[in-house]
Amino acid sequence: QTCDLMNLFMNKSLMLLVGLLIISRLIGLPTNFSPMLAVAIFMPRLTSRKSIQSFLPAGVMLLTSIFLPPVDLLILFCIIFIFLITPIVSRQINNLVYSCISNVLLWFFVVNGAVWISGGGSLVETYIAAIPFDFRLLLSTSLYLLLFNSLEKFVKAHSQDNKKILDS
Repeated sequence: QTCDLMNLFMNKSLMLLVGLLIISRLIGLPTNFSPMLAVAIFMPRLTSRKSIQSFLPAGVMLLTSIFLPPVDLLILFCIIFIFLITPIVSRQINNLVYSCISNVLLWFFVVNGAVWISGGGSLVETYIAAIPFDFRLLLSTSLYLLLFNSLEKFVKAHSQDNKKILDS
């Protein structure tokens, strides 16, 4: 009975998270001011299941890209790649501040490298032009991580068990 109740709660929590992430991608938030990278960084704190950690954020990105303006396939591939490896990087670093900085830098170099390859021009100019966008990404990711960390502390303070939110 308790196990079934926990599975139901986990499934509801997982569905709620997926639903909120999909909505956040489709409602038209300002460019690079999305919770997606923060969620990918935070996933190891939400579940022990490594497949969910990587594939949930990447899957939401891939699914919602169907409904958004088209992106060059190389750039989309790099974005999905970033979302697949961000939880792995975060597990290795195990510090939200350093994970945030590391993953935004990873995004900066990989995704903007793909932008340069796809669009041509000067590599230096491509990276310089990306700074305002990726600074916004750093700011939004930091703010969302602060929110998620606060919510995690609140839930743990008011919870009887020590399980991760998405674990059954």
